[in-house]
Amino acid sequence: MYKKISCMGGLLGLTFALTLGTAHAQDYNLKLGHTGAPNHHFETISTQYADLVSERTNGHVKITTYPSDSLGKQTELVEGTMIGTNDMVLTSDAVLSNMVPEVGVINLPFLFRDSEHVRHVLDGKIGEELAERVKAQGAVVIGWWENGFRHVTNDKQPITRPDDLKGMKIRVPEGPVFVETFKALGANPTPIPFSELYSALQLGVVDGQENPPAHILTQKFYEVQDYVSRTGHIYLSSPVLINRTLFESMPAEYQQILLDTGREMAAKHTQLVLAQEDEQWREIAAMGMEIDDVDKGPFVEATRPVIDKYRQVFGDDLIDRIQSTP
Repeated sequence: MYKKISCMGGLLGLTFALTLGTAHAQDYNLKLGHTGAPNHHFETISTQYADLVSERTNGHVKITTYPSDSLGKQTELVEGTMIGTNDMVLTSDAVLSNMVPEVGVINLPFLFRDSEHVRHVLDGKIGEELAERVKAQGAVVIGWWENGFRHVTNDKQPITRPDDLKGMKIRVPEGPVFVETFKALGANPTPIPFSELYSALQLGVVDGQENPPAHILTQKFYEVQDYVSRTGHIYLSSPVLINRTLFESMPAEYQQILLDTGREMAAKHTQLVLAQEDEQWREIAAMGMEIDDVDKGPFVEATRPVIDKYRQVFGDDLIDRIQSTP
């Protein structure tokens, strides 16, 4: 009898061990969509992230990237990631702010001094607090990746002062801070999905748009725009989200790898973007666009009421903490 019990115990132990091993070795095949073109840095950094995650999980977590909104439009993907119909998305904080309003603080005009300031804020306590707000809506922030400071293009005239924007129809992302900012500058802000922007410019639905140089180049906006002004008026981050339920169903080891690698790639993404921008501006000029640098002072002054208004929304403390971060 003793031998039978001992044998049975051994079999149960072996079965339990095999079950645990099988659970841990489960494969996860995830889809990550983004709006960048195949030659945009979004695809470069997403692919690098996918490769590192696969390597660090011994191939058990595989991420397939889908550029150019081929998996769906940004708003659809963000909402899908929150409710579980989509795995992952590399999006913009402007789109995310429609579901998590607090994230819109990142887009306040002239809030950040430079890219180093951005990294200190988003990779620190404030970034963690904003990520908790996102988590409450059903998604985990894998990392605050890079998009960059934005600049205005148009097909009408050079823009060197706020008055040059008066009455001009400018496409903005689907985020309320962008609308308020361009109203303050005297423009007529028009939210249009990014995937529809080129045709909107081509057909004259809007006169101009605002984006970092990578999008101006890879989306070929130079074909339908003549002027670009380096205003650097708003910074846009690119949070990477994963569905919370999916994330929490994974082994803790895989969760940590996704988070640690995401944080690592955030800093790398910023450096990648900064390294590319000088060459991108040269290419934009070579494509025939007139590039104008501006005195930012009048633009800062014109948009100051936007920050004052949003102090009532986000609170003095949060805005002051961002501005005072070294």
